[in-house]
Amino acid sequence: MRQRFIVLLILLGSVALVTRTDIVASGDIPSPTLVLGFLLLTAYCIAYFLEQIRLPRITGFIVGGLMMGPYVLNFFDTESIEKLGFLNTLALAFIAFSAGGELKLKNIRHQLKSILFQIIGITAVVFTGVTVAVFLISGWIPFMSAHPPIVRAAMASIFGVIAVARSPSSTIAIISETKAKGTFTETVLSVTIVTDVLIIIFFGIVISFCQVIIKVGSTLSLTFFIGLMFEIGISFTIGFFLGKVSIFMIENIRVAFPIVLTGVGFMVIKFSHLLGSYLFESHQIALNLEPLLICMAAGFTVQNFSNHGTRFLLRMNRVSFPIYIAFFALTGASINLDVLRSGWFLGILLVLTRTTMLFAGSYVSGRLSGDRPLHYQNSWLGFITQAGVSLGLLSEIVRRFPEIGVPVQTILIAAITLNQLIGPIAFKYALDKVGESQAARNR
Repeated sequence: MRQRFIVLLILLGSVALVTRTDIVASGDIPSPTLVLGFLLLTAYCIAYFLEQIRLPRITGFIVGGLMMGPYVLNFFDTESIEKLGFLNTLALAFIAFSAGGELKLKNIRHQLKSILFQIIGITAVVFTGVTVAVFLISGWIPFMSAHPPIVRAAMASIFGVIAVARSPSSTIAIISETKAKGTFTETVLSVTIVTDVLIIIFFGIVISFCQVIIKVGSTLSLTFFIGLMFEIGISFTIGFFLGKVSIFMIENIRVAFPIVLTGVGFMVIKFSHLLGSYLFESHQIALNLEPLLICMAAGFTVQNFSNHGTRFLLRMNRVSFPIYIAFFALTGASINLDVLRSGWFLGILLVLTRTTMLFAGSYVSGRLSGDRPLHYQNSWLGFITQAGVSLGLLSEIVRRFPEIGVPVQTILIAAITLNQLIGPIAFKYALDKVGESQAARNR
């Protein structure tokens, strides 16, 4: 313990020496390699200390990144962090492949009733509860109070739909860290991943209705829904063929295939974004493929349509640790505390409302589906984390509603930040309590 503390002090002293003295010329931005190295080492040390008090490692990674970033010690500015943005894309590709690989059809069939009840029940309760809560206080929210009730209800539904979103990346990281196994673990993971897919469809439907109500002269178009379903169908189809290519690579390419697959996923994500931009700018065709769905579908194909599912997950888990450190340390370094400060009150209110609704929805759904009491009393703890898709949907809100998008984004980023800090701790506690973490099994 003392040695790790000394190492941390040396790290902080070294980074201060490099970034605050003439060793790096004044005005120069530290190289991305230097930033990444210090971030990884500091996040690793912080995670070790938090592990000693039974907190999950990814909380330490996030706290370490936050501490080194532009809003606490300010060793690295926003521009330095943004230069490492490609690593987030790589990590998301890896996480999406792993998420799809964790979805095993035989497990889903065994727990299909529970999974369906949880997805439908939690989505309905969280969306309704958060929407109603925000509507009830909308008269005291400056950018909402001047609008008529029907418009305020539409704005409130935006908060409701974002509250439904989860974070598969955090869920998978905690399961990987705790080496959790069992029905509870598989159900929480399946519900989280499937919800992450369905939230894109649900978001599209809600936002389409909101545009009709909020934007004067807007019309609800059937073309929007057809286009949305087409994009999702194309994404799953491409993912299936990518999965077949991945199976071929696993069988025939004698290299570290997790790295190869992550690189392929990175290219898929970049290609999807570039294709969407090109078609819209050149031909006014709005085709937005969902790259994370493509990668999830590819991992699902490897797991369920080949004999390499177990080997696939084992090899992916072996290289997951450094990827999770990089992803969550950069997530922490990107947390904007100014936004958190400006939206903290409404953010906390949203977190409390959402958490209450998660508990109510999962409790009722679990009882109706016949789950074990120990499971439905604790499953809500596995659904708190938010990131990834949630933040992506916020960008779409700003684009669609420029008048209200920024204040909505500010409040929701504050709530998502709090959920991302609280969620991993809660899920690790739940896995220990139901006895499915390795630590609990070894007791």
